[in-house]
Amino acid sequence: MTSLRRAVAAMLLGPSLGGCSFGLFQTAHTQPPGTVAGRLGATEVLNAIDEEAGRDVSTNTTAEVGVRVGLAQRVDIGLGSFFLSGARADVKVNVLDPKAALAIAPRFGLGAQYKYDVLMVEGGAIVSYRLFGVLEPYGGLTFANHWIGGYPASVDPSPDLARRTGEGNGLLQAALGFAVDTKQGFGLMAEYGHWFVMNNDPGDNYAFLPTNIVGVAIRFGAVQSH
Repeated sequence: MTSLRRAVAAMLLGPSLGGCSFGLFQTAHTQPPGTVAGRLGATEVLNAIDEEAGRDVSTNTTAEVGVRVGLAQRVDIGLGSFFLSGARADVKVNVLDPKAALAIAPRFGLGAQYKYDVLMVEGGAIVSYRLFGVLEPYGGLTFANHWIGGYPASVDPSPDLARRTGEGNGLLQAALGFAVDTKQGFGLMAEYGHWFVMNNDPGDNYAFLPTNIVGVAIRFGAVQSH
């Protein structure tokens, strides 16, 4: 089963996921109410079997596209793509004064993809601190669990293959980055992340691998509250 998991992970973490957002790319401060900000960038996804699978920058680079909308003084929502044919959304709540330099924001999200019948549920938090009014380092920790119902087996079905347990495929996603904002409504973000594999359903024909993610993005639209 180990070779089967590696083969499927190589397929799923390659070009078939192009267009899926892998990065966090947000601070703990929220968008001002009624404003919208967009994000456009790219991430490179790296893991231990890249060389074995014949992957390089051209196959491992994916787009980072999304928007965030301010709902209230301390609440915003983000929307983006998920596994090409799906979508994801997350809600973030800054528990501190939105004008304070320090921000702490629990977040919760959902994602769904039609083609392979994927459901994702995530929860975590972000901490960030605004320096000099323009620079904001941030760190985030998220647990994301994926239930995959329709990914085809890479070998013919066999009684020897493991059965589904229903636990899904869980990742602890850590991210460190910084944002540089301007009062003209544009910003730059850079980020490093790592996925720690927490649990795996052996019967869903899919397996994540420990993965490193590096990326950059530009943010445009309304700047966050100062």
